[in-house]
Amino acid sequence: MSLILRSIKVKICFLAFLYCVTIALVSWNKLSSTGPHGGTLKKAGNYFIEMKTVEKFFYAYLLDKKLKSIDNKNVSGEVKFFMSDSTNFNVSLKRNTDDAFTCENLARSNSCKITFLVFGNSVSAKFENSALLVEKN
Repeated sequence: MSLILRSIKVKICFLAFLYCVTIALVSWNKLSSTGPHGGTLKKAGNYFIEMKTVEKFFYAYLLDKKLKSIDNKNVSGEVKFFMSDSTNFNVSLKRNTDDAFTCENLARSNSCKITFLVFGNSVSAKFENSALLVEKN
């Protein structure tokens, strides 16, 4: 009888260990959706793009794999705003600081797609307008 109990205990311990390892790996690999500047973060190829709106201004940041800002001297960008009536607007992003790009925010857009041209490569990410999604519900 004790051999059966020991076998059950070993199986339970093994399953508990396996469960803990699985949870740890999932947590470790999960990317935070908030970037270092407090905006929304999306993966874009070998980079990350962070988008943030403050009042009437729209900010975009190009980040490396370690979420460090990339100097914007040799980078250009644009944002395409998608409106609810199926129209869209392309706006060039202007360099604001050493690492930020900015333009006027079109607050009534449903979503936007930020595209950066960096070292001859185009990287982009699409962002939903969470403020409008909340408003619709």
